[in-house]
Amino acid sequence: MFREKINELAAWKIKPTRKPLVLNGARQVGKSWLVQKFGEEYFDKKVITINFEKRKDLHIIFKTNFDVNRILLELEFALNIKIDVANDLLFFDEIQACADALGSLRYFFEDKKELHLIAAGSLLDFEFRNQPFPVGRVDIMNLHPMTFYEFLLARKKDAVANILNEKPTFLPEVVTTILNEEVNNYFIVGGMPECVQSFVSNQNFKEVQEIQDNLLYSYEQDFKKYKPTVDGDALNDILEKSALLISNQIIYTHLSERFSSPTIKKGVEVLRTARLLNAVQNVSISGLPLSPSGKQFKLFHLDIGLLLRKSKLSFLDIYLKKSLTAAFNGMLAEQFVAQQLIASQKEELTYWARTSPGSSAEVDFVVVREGQIIPIEVKSGKSGSLKSLHYLLEHYPHIAQAIIFSNAPFGVQGKLNFIPIYWAGRLEFPLA
Repeated sequence: MFREKINELAAWKIKPTRKPLVLNGARQVGKSWLVQKFGEEYFDKKVITINFEKRKDLHIIFKTNFDVNRILLELEFALNIKIDVANDLLFFDEIQACADALGSLRYFFEDKKELHLIAAGSLLDFEFRNQPFPVGRVDIMNLHPMTFYEFLLARKKDAVANILNEKPTFLPEVVTTILNEEVNNYFIVGGMPECVQSFVSNQNFKEVQEIQDNLLYSYEQDFKKYKPTVDGDALNDILEKSALLISNQIIYTHLSERFSSPTIKKGVEVLRTARLLNAVQNVSISGLPLSPSGKQFKLFHLDIGLLLRKSKLSFLDIYLKKSLTAAFNGMLAEQFVAQQLIASQKEELTYWARTSPGSSAEVDFVVVREGQIIPIEVKSGKSGSLKSLHYLLEHYPHIAQAIIFSNAPFGVQGKLNFIPIYWAGRLEFPLA
């Protein structure tokens, strides 16, 4: 499989101001695989991997002090290898299991700049919330589930995938048919690498569901680590109820009937920290920089496939397009776009909604590119009301263009750009 982040890793390798790299992301998004693949392709010598969950005996090496020469020497003795500082890649995997190893990264930056060092882990924000982080001494990279583009490449659909690297245009029916079918598949399979690999190999949705069940179970087992910060049952409630509230402004009491608002609020923060949920904040669009407009926010899940499985909706409802309600189809479409945008941009994703009492005007997403504010609407079908978007453009004339992702073909009407949904995450904003 191909992950686009490998290109960013290649750029990091030759960066003159390179620092140790911390690769963050939820469990099972492919962090270890990515680093190993990167090492195989870009390092002539070898990748030296230390998994701190498996090698607890090595933790003591980092407890004595942060003399990096001593640390490297003792690692050589313990692993019975020679570390070539100039040519090898040193990989600290599951670094959340060894806080002292994380603390050592700043000293590797200061005293061994020539060493290529990557640290990866899950739950880093939670595990190290009460410990100093080497701010300014490390580079940070976030890894998300596979994008739709990466899914197409894994499915050997290179020709149609490469179309998405071009500017949007009207496409032949044979191409749109393939892309729409693959979007449908992605709704069910999602972007978790193990699920994608299984589907590519076996074309079996049932096997994918079994993997998704195991992933969800492993996340639920992680909930035990959050006690006493928040009750695991509250986290389960939030994850399950939020799956039915995609695209809705969040009211804490709607996420659980068993727990108080303060407990639910804390649970949401924990799930965001674990990167199982992404929060999208309501912002004012009167000018730049964008600023929060009240406390309204929406929640999106880590992965659309896991979201669908958590919702307990049968994949046949989507695949055969029978029992799927328009409302839920709209939620999935918005989750799809959110997931692609989050994976493709460094800035936090936001949205816009009027905060006046009784007002219902809302635009799904807002991004900023080259000093331009660009609103984005998502429609599950080929048409739909754009009342809120028209209101926004009328009252904020400084906004030069807007994007509507839907199943409609490409087209432009004044400031409105109608883009097929499969281009989400591949567009270069602003559009020319």
